[in-house]
Amino acid sequence: MIEKNYEIKQGAAVAVLSAAVLAGSLYINQALDYRDAFIPGTVINGVKADGRTVAEMEEILGEYDLKVTFRNGKELSVSAEDIDYHYVSDGSLDAILAQQNPYLWGKGLIRSNTHEISEKKEYSKEKLLKMLNAMPQMNVNAMIAPQDARLDYVDGTFTVTPEVEGTTLDPELVRNTVLTAVDREIASVDLENTEGVYSSPQVRKDDEGLDEEAEQLNELAGGRVVYQLPGGGTKVLDGPILKDWLEVDDEGDYYRDDDVWDECIKDYVKELADEVDTVYKEHAFTTHDGDEITVPGKGYYGYRIDKTKEEEQLWEELDENEQVEREPLYSRTEAAAPDDNHGFGSSYVEVDLSKQHLWIYKDGEVILETDVVSGLNDKEHKTPAGAFFAYDKKTDTVLRGDKQDDGEWGYETPVDYWIRLTDTGIGLHDANWRYSFGGNIWKWNGSHGCVNIPPKVMPTIYDLVYENMPVVVHYGDTQ
Repeated sequence: MIEKNYEIKQGAAVAVLSAAVLAGSLYINQALDYRDAFIPGTVINGVKADGRTVAEMEEILGEYDLKVTFRNGKELSVSAEDIDYHYVSDGSLDAILAQQNPYLWGKGLIRSNTHEISEKKEYSKEKLLKMLNAMPQMNVNAMIAPQDARLDYVDGTFTVTPEVEGTTLDPELVRNTVLTAVDREIASVDLENTEGVYSSPQVRKDDEGLDEEAEQLNELAGGRVVYQLPGGGTKVLDGPILKDWLEVDDEGDYYRDDDVWDECIKDYVKELADEVDTVYKEHAFTTHDGDEITVPGKGYYGYRIDKTKEEEQLWEELDENEQVEREPLYSRTEAAAPDDNHGFGSSYVEVDLSKQHLWIYKDGEVILETDVVSGLNDKEHKTPAGAFFAYDKKTDTVLRGDKQDDGEWGYETPVDYWIRLTDTGIGLHDANWRYSFGGNIWKWNGSHGCVNIPPKVMPTIYDLVYENMPVVVHYGDTQ
């Protein structure tokens, strides 16, 4: 029994000794590995160096990535490889490795061994700047300038339009900022929040002055009139124009001076009339023969704005800040739209003085024609060419010439039918004293200026020609 116990103890001792030998062997083998690597617990510049060689540590210390963020979230990512970024050895790592005792590596399992060394890094500034300058955001010509918040006129209302931040930056400051970041191993640069990089608006949408200005303008210049013009065009009177009619006091507040306002309305209506009125202006006309001619601007046919009524109407609408769409208030209009036979429509009278002939059109068809005799071919009596309205129709009337020095009428001629064309006494009437019409009679025996009509035809003409019917008088292509 004693012998057996002895054998057991001897076996246990051998096992322990064998384990100790094995452990010692393993420890020593590990120590041999640490001759070229850092022992456990070694920390260099905050980086765990356990089991790493000097070359591996140099590679780790040379790792670097940079992210540059522009406005609107655009990014530039730069890796160490992109710019040849690397750690430059000064022997510090080798010195730490040489100072350590690899056979005492086990101590590092219990206590860390911390080191701080200087780190020298090198990189290619040329490559870095090339990458940076290639970013579209660095293109000066493509930069969007910042815009202040402002008042805009939108859908009939003055409203505050927010500021625009833009993309204008200082390229040189960006380059210096990025270079500094790399030198300091800063991992990210947010240019949006780097002072001075981006230009900024000076006025923002929450500016109290803008809100006050919008309120004043909407109260004083909130009206809008859209004029429907002949031919389908429009002319708009609204806030941006009305704003210029207002006065500004010493505190920068808007107000309306009624005298100035009234003068502006009159000027605007005059401008509108100058643009729209066609009375006493040349008119294009297609003759019976199909020739395109221009009738002199001597007749009162056409559009004429009633300025007084238009001014009154406009005053009222703007005073109430109304927003309307309408035609101007006319005292006269043309018979048709400008694209319908140049505004004469399909029912009108044409008198060709070069042919001494008259036609009456109804719905585009000739329903009557006759020879006529016009004014004598001299400066005093020659019938004026122009575009007119027929008016002042009368029967059984007496035509009278200008009074002479003795107070007597120059002439007195009774006629059965009379249709006035001008306010100077030119018109259409029967001439029962004539026995022939047409030809060249007008050149040697013409009228005092009126268009003489054969008596048998004049009653029908009188019935066909209605008040305000267009009458075009021309000399053909010779006028």
